[in-house]
Amino acid sequence: MSVLVTELLADATARPLLALVAETDGEVIGSVIFSTVQVTGSGHVRACILAPLAVAKGFQRQGVGRELVEHGLKTLRERGVQLVFVLGDPGYYRRFGFSHQHRVRAPYPLAYPEAWMALALQGDALDAVSGRLVCARSLDRPEHW
Repeated sequence: MSVLVTELLADATARPLLALVAETDGEVIGSVIFSTVQVTGSGHVRACILAPLAVAKGFQRQGVGRELVEHGLKTLRERGVQLVFVLGDPGYYRRFGFSHQHRVRAPYPLAYPEAWMALALQGDALDAVSGRLVCARSLDRPEHW
């Protein structure tokens, strides 16, 4: 298990969080964590960040990551979460509806700003939000960005 996963699971500032795992034959082959974030200057908006998503090498490109993300987004939508953010491959995350067309700044300057994306889970929630993202302490380090 990665250090970031261990830290996020123990981090009270990440709560509430949603952690999902995929297994086969009792072996964990993938995982994803969605942790709570705030957007400064936007009042109260229920938002999460997707980080990290990992799939074991022998199981990549088989839909494991897609199923984890889709199940997580469905669960968050049902829980009333309005927005989800992610820093990742635009080619991958666009298939879920993520877009870099938003007005929320990442916690740190980014080498690839187009990889900083958001998805509205509830109507037009993204249209009314701008400011800076504040994430859990364990994720709020330059090396994660």
